[in-house]
Amino acid sequence: MIPSNKPTELSLASVDVVMPVFNERPEAIEATLDACLNQTYPISHIFVIDDGSTVPASIPKRIETTGKVSLTRLPKNQKNAAARNVGLAMCVSPLIACVNCEVLPAQDWLATCVSYLSERPEVGVCYTRTVPDHPGRLLSRWRLRFQENRFGPATGPAHFATGHAVLFRREAIEKVGRYSVHLGNVSEDSDICERIRAAGWDTHFIAHSQCVSIQNNTITEFAKKELSRNAWESPKDYPLSRFIVERSMMLAIRMGRNLVKGRLTFLPVDVAVWAVTIRLAISKTLAARGRPVTQSLDTTGRLD
Repeated sequence: MIPSNKPTELSLASVDVVMPVFNERPEAIEATLDACLNQTYPISHIFVIDDGSTVPASIPKRIETTGKVSLTRLPKNQKNAAARNVGLAMCVSPLIACVNCEVLPAQDWLATCVSYLSERPEVGVCYTRTVPDHPGRLLSRWRLRFQENRFGPATGPAHFATGHAVLFRREAIEKVGRYSVHLGNVSEDSDICERIRAAGWDTHFIAHSQCVSIQNNTITEFAKKELSRNAWESPKDYPLSRFIVERSMMLAIRMGRNLVKGRLTFLPVDVAVWAVTIRLAISKTLAARGRPVTQSLDTTGRLD
């Protein structure tokens, strides 16, 4: 059954924010927190969940003194779904935003999303477009083409909300039991939206606000995302040989499309991402077998 929230009630609702972090740049954590705290619609509290970072995350003192940010450290990495659930369990506000590190919501982002939900009781989840901070650079253009969802020009229903920055009705999240932890970092955002839709609420895209991504656009970062998107962290997930074959097939398809469409500048990026992805996978396989890794994998060519 669709909840009967009245617009006048929801438009004044408090909002909590859940922000998972894992081995993030300190300056990126600070920038994301600043963007959240500088919203025109006030945030009640931000729950930062350090998902077992190698170097524990920290909150700058000037932000800590606001009393609006708390940090919880998990003993080991549990992936996005589980980390978000830890934060969700701490939230008490009727609206909850999940915001990833390295994502900077525009100042009107929360006000826009809250207003949208307050006017549409049938909508349980809403989100906006995410754009890179340097959209003209080669790696930014490649990333938008192959690693980010495409955002349409019109506001309205969407299949699911991408996980970068999303506003939920708390009631909708609790109704479906929060995120599915077994999905980790893969499809956890689409899964929760599908279950919320099955419970009676819609997911909508809002075209008239945005978030800016300050993610490091490097070949190594893209390769790490390829591993995550293909649910491969070690040979325990599935054999290295299968992973190499599947990524090689995708490389051929991707390069073929780029050739046909005349995107010739993307070709060296295609090859570089494939090569570093395979090298990372081999490194993880050797580490899992207890063998030393003799070759550096610090390939960060920006090609910008």
